[in-house]
Amino acid sequence: MADLLALQPNMNIKLHIVAPDSRQEKVFQEIRRPVFSLLESGPLSDRCSYIPYSNLKDLSKAKHLERMTDAVLEDYTEHEEL
Repeated sequence: MADLLALQPNMNIKLHIVAPDSRQEKVFQEIRRPVFSLLESGPLSDRCSYIPYSNLKDLSKAKHLERMTDAVLEDYTEHEEL
Protein backbone atom coordinates (compact mmCIF):
# COMPACT_ATOMS: atom_id res chain seq x y z
CA MET A 1 0.00 0.00 0.00
CA ALA A 2 2.85 2.35 0.70
CA ASP A 3 4.06 1.86 -2.89
CA LEU A 4 0.60 2.66 -4.19
CA LEU A 5 0.44 5.86 -2.14
CA ALA A 6 3.95 6.86 -3.19
CA LEU A 7 3.12 6.40 -6.88
CA GLN A 8 -0.23 8.16 -6.58
CA PRO A 9 0.35 10.88 -3.94
CA ASN A 10 -2.85 12.78 -4.79
CA MET A 11 -5.05 9.72 -4.39
CA ASN A 12 -7.51 10.38 -1.60
CA ILE A 13 -9.23 7.07 -0.86
CA LYS A 14 -9.73 4.98 2.23
CA LEU A 15 -7.50 1.93 2.41
CA HIS A 16 -8.38 -1.36 4.08
CA ILE A 17 -6.39 -4.48 4.82
CA VAL A 18 -8.51 -7.63 4.92
CA ALA A 19 -6.90 -10.45 6.89
CA PRO A 20 -7.71 -13.32 9.24
CA ASP A 21 -9.08 -12.33 12.63
CA SER A 22 -6.01 -13.82 14.28
CA ARG A 23 -3.73 -11.37 12.42
CA GLN A 24 -5.24 -8.15 13.81
CA GLU A 25 -2.28 -7.24 16.00
CA LYS A 26 0.21 -8.07 13.22
CA VAL A 27 -1.66 -5.83 10.75
CA PHE A 28 -1.59 -2.89 13.15
CA GLN A 29 2.04 -3.58 14.02
CA GLU A 30 3.03 -3.50 10.34
CA ILE A 31 1.15 -0.32 9.39
CA ARG A 32 2.77 1.44 12.38
CA ARG A 33 6.30 0.64 11.19
CA PRO A 34 8.52 3.74 10.98
CA VAL A 35 9.03 3.37 7.22
CA PHE A 36 5.25 3.79 6.74
CA SER A 37 5.02 6.82 9.02
CA LEU A 38 7.12 8.98 6.70
CA LEU A 39 4.86 8.93 3.64
CA GLU A 40 4.28 12.26 1.95
CA SER A 41 0.52 11.89 2.47
CA GLY A 42 0.95 11.11 6.18
CA PRO A 43 1.33 7.94 8.23
CA LEU A 44 -0.19 4.82 6.70
CA SER A 45 -1.79 4.05 10.07
CA ASP A 46 -3.93 7.20 9.68
CA ARG A 47 -5.22 6.16 6.25
CA CYS A 48 -5.57 2.41 6.55
CA SER A 49 -7.97 0.27 8.55
CA TYR A 50 -8.27 -3.46 9.15
CA ILE A 51 -11.26 -5.63 8.24
CA PRO A 52 -11.19 -9.11 9.78
CA TYR A 53 -12.47 -12.01 7.71
CA SER A 54 -15.34 -12.54 10.16
CA ASN A 55 -16.61 -9.01 9.54
CA LEU A 56 -16.36 -9.51 5.80
CA LYS A 57 -18.39 -12.70 6.09
CA ASP A 58 -21.05 -10.76 8.02
CA LEU A 59 -21.05 -8.01 5.40
CA SER A 60 -21.44 -10.53 2.58
CA LYS A 61 -24.72 -11.66 4.15
CA ALA A 62 -26.17 -8.14 4.21
CA LYS A 63 -29.47 -7.77 2.46
CA HIS A 64 -29.25 -5.61 -0.67
CA LEU A 65 -25.45 -5.57 -0.59
CA GLU A 66 -25.26 -4.88 -4.32
CA ARG A 67 -27.06 -1.55 -3.81
CA MET A 68 -24.95 -0.33 -0.88
CA THR A 69 -22.19 2.23 -1.18
CA ASP A 70 -18.67 1.73 0.09
CA ALA A 71 -19.65 3.80 3.15
CA VAL A 72 -21.04 0.58 4.65
CA LEU A 73 -17.43 -0.57 5.19
CA GLU A 74 -17.11 1.84 8.11
CA ASP A 75 -19.42 -0.43 10.09
CA TYR A 76 -17.03 -3.35 9.57
CA THR A 77 -13.57 -1.76 9.82
CA GLU A 78 -11.38 -1.78 12.88
CA HIS A 79 -8.95 0.94 13.81
CA GLU A 80 -6.17 0.61 16.28
CA GLU A 81 -7.01 1.91 19.71
CA LEU A 82 -4.26 4.14 21.00
